Amino acid sequence: MQVDRQVLLAWLLVALWTALVWTLSGNEFSASATSRFLGPLMRWLLPSISESTLEALHGAVRKTAHVAEYAVLALLALRALRLSAETSWLRSAALAFALALTVSIADETHQAFAEARTGSTWDVGLDAAGAFGVLAVAGLWRRRRDPEPRGGAATHVGTGGRA
Repeated sequence: MQVDRQVLLAWLLVALWTALVWTLSGNEFSASATSRFLGPLMRWLLPSISESTLEALHGAVRKTAHVAEYAVLALLALRALRLSAETSWLRSAALAFALALTVSIADETHQAFAEARTGSTWDVGLDAAGAFGVLAVAGLWRRRRDPEPRGGAATHVGTGGRA
């Protein structure tokens, strides 16, 4: 059995990105840990920043990271699925979303048991929003680039497959 290198690489990237997400959910990347390097960076960029604004900005950066991490994961999963499965784009997108959501739930469960972290359903929502948002944009981009589904004219339900 010959393995397609492109498919293997696509799934390897999904696995590596998932490992990165898992690593970032450890104690080493807790809010107190990231504030040690983000705080000085933000103070350097914005010298007159107040302490309360600094804390709010730090929180916003951390929450934005959730959205971005899972957007990337969803796109990598979508690509891997499209390369490896003969299925519709919508089904691939749904499976990519399900994979990202599963990783998010596992990640937040992991954080619930970490010493310096807490698991959060709010963060699962942010992760899901990142995954769903990027898949929606990808779907719109795909539709604009290729308006007709593969296989020719669109079929309509109830017409026996006739357009």
